[in-house]
Amino acid sequence: MDYILNRRSVRKFDLNKKISFLQLKELCKYAESAPSARRQVSREYVVVDDQNIINELSKVSKGSMILSECNTLIAIIGKDPTTISTPLMQPQDLSAATENILLAATMMGYGSCWIGIYPLEDRMQSAGKILNLKDNKFVFSLVALGFPAQKDCFYDAKKLNEENIYHNGY
Repeated sequence: MDYILNRRSVRKFDLNKKISFLQLKELCKYAESAPSARRQVSREYVVVDDQNIINELSKVSKGSMILSECNTLIAIIGKDPTTISTPLMQPQDLSAATENILLAATMMGYGSCWIGIYPLEDRMQSAGKILNLKDNKFVFSLVALGFPAQKDCFYDAKKLNEENIYHNGY
């Protein structure tokens, strides 16, 4: 379970190396293994390795500018909320899928960084337009992926402050 403790946001990637499409599909498989409310099928994935599309997505927000430092990403797509059984829980479904990609990427030795899109309407519309989304689907998040530019980007640090743990009440 060290990959959970070692996970961190990587913002600079070795652009001379690329993750294979087969490995990217494997990351989507891990994402889809995340829990979802009432087992609703509320998410889809767009694997992007076209540098022109990545460059366009890097302009969606200040946070997405790091995409100019990567050559691969996965967009986590929310399906039309009116077509699923528990739409108010969909953000949790999509967050769990995003986190699974981050953890699986670390386990596989790749760097990753979560770029938040939802719930900011301007980001959702811009990213959706770039990815040609239709049918009220929306971009929830983008995960920048690649081989880390620095070898020591992963670490085993104590991230939990014991003072933030309470027992049987606050």
